Amino acid sequence: MWLIKLPFRIIALPIMAVVAVLSIFYSIALHLSSLVVSLGFLLLGFGILSMLFQQMWIHAALLFGVAVVAFLGLMLAELISIGLEALVGKLSKFIFS
Repeated sequence: MWLIKLPFRIIALPIMAVVAVLSIFYSIALHLSSLVVSLGFLLLGFGILSMLFQQMWIHAALLFGVAVVAFLGLMLAELISIGLEALVGKLSKFIFS
C-alpha cells in the first residue's frame, strides 16, 4: 500500500509547498487589508453619524450598506484563508500518513 501511495505523495509535496506559500502571503495581505478596512469603518462610522445628525436618512442607509458589504467582503476573505490553511493541513496529513 505504501508503494501505491508513493507517486501521489511525490506529486502532492510540491502542491502542498505552493499552497502553503500562497496561504502565508494571503494571510499577510489579509491582515494588512483588515487594517485598511478598519480605518474605512472608522470613516464610515463618522459619515453615518454625520448623516444621522443632518437627518439625511437615505445617505446614512447607503453608507451603512457600504459598511455591511465591506464587512462581508472581509469575512469572505477570512473564509478563503481558513480554507487554504485546511487544504495545507489535509495535504500534509496525506503526505505524512
